[in-house]
Amino acid sequence: MAHANGDLFKLLLEASPDPLVACNGQECIVHLTPAAERLLGWKREALLGQPFTALVPQRLHDVEGSSLLRYLLGQHSAQGGRPILLPLRRRGGEELLLEATVGHAREGERECILLSLRRIPEAPSFAPGGLEQDTAIQLWKYGHAGASHEPSTAARLYQSIFENAPLGIFHFNKVPIITACNDYFVRIIGSSKQLLIGLNLLTLRDERIKRCIRATLAGEHTHFEGDYSSVTADKVTPVRAHFAPCCNDTGQVSGGVGIIEDITEQRRIEEELAIEAALVDAFTRAAPIGLAFLDPSLRYVYINDMLARVNGRPAEEHLGRRPSEVLGSPGATLERMLQGILGSDKPLEKIELSGADLGREPPLRYWACSFYPVHRKDGRLLGVGAVVEEITARKQAEQERARLFREAQEAVRVRDDFLTIASHELKTPLTPLSLRLANLERRLERGEAVDPSALRHARQHLLRLTALINDLLDASRIEAGGLALRTQPTRLDVLIEHVIRVTEGTSDAQHRITFHPPSAPLQVLGDPYRLEQVIANLLENALKYSPGGGAIDVSLEPRGDVALLAVRDPGIGIPTDQLEHLFERYFRARNVSTHSYGGLGLGLYICRDIVERHGGRIWVESAVGHGSTFYVALPTLQEASVSGEHAAAHAVH
Repeated sequence: MAHANGDLFKLLLEASPDPLVACNGQECIVHLTPAAERLLGWKREALLGQPFTALVPQRLHDVEGSSLLRYLLGQHSAQGGRPILLPLRRRGGEELLLEATVGHAREGERECILLSLRRIPEAPSFAPGGLEQDTAIQLWKYGHAGASHEPSTAARLYQSIFENAPLGIFHFNKVPIITACNDYFVRIIGSSKQLLIGLNLLTLRDERIKRCIRATLAGEHTHFEGDYSSVTADKVTPVRAHFAPCCNDTGQVSGGVGIIEDITEQRRIEEELAIEAALVDAFTRAAPIGLAFLDPSLRYVYINDMLARVNGRPAEEHLGRRPSEVLGSPGATLERMLQGILGSDKPLEKIELSGADLGREPPLRYWACSFYPVHRKDGRLLGVGAVVEEITARKQAEQERARLFREAQEAVRVRDDFLTIASHELKTPLTPLSLRLANLERRLERGEAVDPSALRHARQHLLRLTALINDLLDASRIEAGGLALRTQPTRLDVLIEHVIRVTEGTSDAQHRITFHPPSAPLQVLGDPYRLEQVIANLLENALKYSPGGGAIDVSLEPRGDVALLAVRDPGIGIPTDQLEHLFERYFRARNVSTHSYGGLGLGLYICRDIVERHGGRIWVESAVGHGSTFYVALPTLQEASVSGEHAAAHAVH
């Protein structure tokens, strides 16, 4: 029957998936499960019948006067059946640190001692002699099963702090194996305390942690920050660790303590802040406005690229410097303004600055600048914020609107002046014409003789009225592009002499016209009627604006490929700032009285168009009180053969 029970016992052992070793009362090995064979590296045949000490390091053959098995059995009930740490030899001599649960059974004279073994995760093999006896026993007594003596008040206080600290704490010895840890450390790492106790720290994957452990065992305080990857829990935890050496009574390092902080939440907050900072930086750098912040000493802490470009210096050259150091004199002015803001604690908004204020060359740019005192939540002043918006386009638009408004006002003034002048000029010949015609009508009704001079004067008034109307029509044609030219080879010197004779016949005796003809005939390709209109207008102006009489000099001479006509008068002259407007429609110089000098202000406007249509140019030189000289340059006939096509093109309008 006993034999049958033994066979059943072996069958039960074989069926177990756990590493089990069975010994008899003489502490000889009588059975190993396949799992124990794989764990210990021994074949069953090599161990059966061998004493259990074949698996025990020499230093543990005797523990407190007993064999290791008897010592463990004696402590079994005191430990409440909890597993203990036990180093056993593998085949080849290396040691394994295992968790062992020891039990025994007795049937009559027969006794069976059973060991259930479990390898500690991440625990390595040790070289022979790697554990001292006192270390192994101390590890079992105090690191795993708890102290076997009554702790002191200081020890209980430390234990309370150890277990309730808001940080993960663990102890390790010189091996270095974790000998104790608190629950917070267990939660951080994600493995059970049973798996963590006995973990050899030099088997961890992170070389930085292992360097810290070695340096701590050498007596240094070390620090680690990074992601800890747990093999047993498949968990990655961001941690910050401080490792400190522990010394025994003789001052020698006997191990160390690790203080672990889970920085997962801190990492999350830091990442959120980093994202927010990146977004703010991206926004401020790409913002279409200039942004800057200066500390209370008015040194740049931040400036974006746009404002740096406004200042004409790279952004990095601003940081830590004052505006006066970056911008010179304009920066010193800015500093005084910012000091006022710091002193009054009131913002300044929409201060307009131009490139001239910063000493820049044209074209000018404009900015609207606002400055604000910046405070912490507790009210403490942090510095001054600057917001700068470029308003060049707005200022240009405002200037353009102002210019257009001035031009509109000028156009209204010119229109009103023109209407006033036109009504005056039209009435001037019409009134005497009407009176003379009425006088002639009465004489004819009474049968009286008609004075020929009355008819001549009436005809002169009619011609003047016709000229005014023709000027209006020509100005209208020019605006519509319909002033036609009928060009032909024309003797310009002969045409000038003809116009002078006609003008002399109508001018008063106080004026004398002198002509200086060219040494040889000068021909141009032109419209004789229109060129006569230009010459006559220049002569009439010379006579009209020389009220004191005097000589009018007319000259014509060749100048290379052009014929140059000059008409000089000793008249009132033209203000310098009025010269550029003289050939504009309806323009009259400000020193010309409407009532003293007639005309609609169209003559020179029409002359310019006619001359330019002939491929020529007209201009004036004058000074107030010193008369004026009008010049007309026209291509000669040889040169005009090419430009004549250009003139003909104008005539088609």
